[in-house]
Amino acid sequence: MNYTPRNAFQPPISLLDFLQQRGWKPSRDNGREEVAGLCPLHRDHHPSFYVNRRKQVFYCHGCGRGGGLARLIRLLDGFHQSTTESPAAEKLLDRTYRFYHRQLARFDEARSYLAARGIHDRAVIERMRIGYAPGACLRGYLERLGYSRQALLACGLADERGRDGFFRCLTFPLPQAGNLYGRSLGNGICRHRFLPGSKGGLYGWDQAVAFPRVIIVEGLFEVAALWQAGFPHAVAVLGSHLNNRQIIELCRSGERLTYICFDADRNGSGQRAARRVSFQLRQGGVEALRVELPCGHDPASFFAAGAGACDFRRCLERARP
Repeated sequence: MNYTPRNAFQPPISLLDFLQQRGWKPSRDNGREEVAGLCPLHRDHHPSFYVNRRKQVFYCHGCGRGGGLARLIRLLDGFHQSTTESPAAEKLLDRTYRFYHRQLARFDEARSYLAARGIHDRAVIERMRIGYAPGACLRGYLERLGYSRQALLACGLADERGRDGFFRCLTFPLPQAGNLYGRSLGNGICRHRFLPGSKGGLYGWDQAVAFPRVIIVEGLFEVAALWQAGFPHAVAVLGSHLNNRQIIELCRSGERLTYICFDADRNGSGQRAARRVSFQLRQGGVEALRVELPCGHDPASFFAAGAGACDFRRCLERARP
């Protein structure tokens, strides 16, 4: 007797249908390709989660996660509670930060990639606690300390098969957000990785808040490059969209001048994002100026290509609203 699997001929559920079955409701839906709403993966207070009907993908500008239906299911299943709510989870993350940081000195490919991005100052590397996830060793290390595989799966450090979620990534701890950022050494689809949860406020804000000017950039390599070049008032958005907490931090800063130095992408996406952020901040009463780098450069590649602090200062001097 031939057996036909149940539901074999039914079309797969769409990403939007899956979300709505879980109780998610869009906040903005104009009938076009993209639908926006509150992110189901972190405590969102304004619509930062976008679903593309045609492409069947999602992306959250608040926590930086994206992908298709399968990835969303995995993230939702692992999203039980924020790591910042549990002292035990905080300790687990700190041990992970330390473990990855020790690995950086042991793997030439990680140090070479960091050097290629122009990051070489030992003090900056130590302060940011930059590390490396070689794979096939984090789970064993943490299990010897008493952590179960299920605990690693729940917080996103390992997948269902026990594999390292940050395999072959340079890692940057985000302790204030109870999170971790990873930049893959490869150039595949998933180059940027976070744990489930919010990306938090501006990276480096605790230091920058003491200065009369602040430079906001997209990523952590750019922050590292600017700190290294003598600009300690640089902070990272961790993307090209400000979340609500980041907007509040900047808008509560009084008379501070804000420079927006996003990537000078050849397709213009960084420049468009900078204009959007500039408008947001000016609406909040913040004096914001856009910094233009040579086409194709971000701050890290600008310095790596041979520019110095004086060259970057001239870019700041030419900044405009």
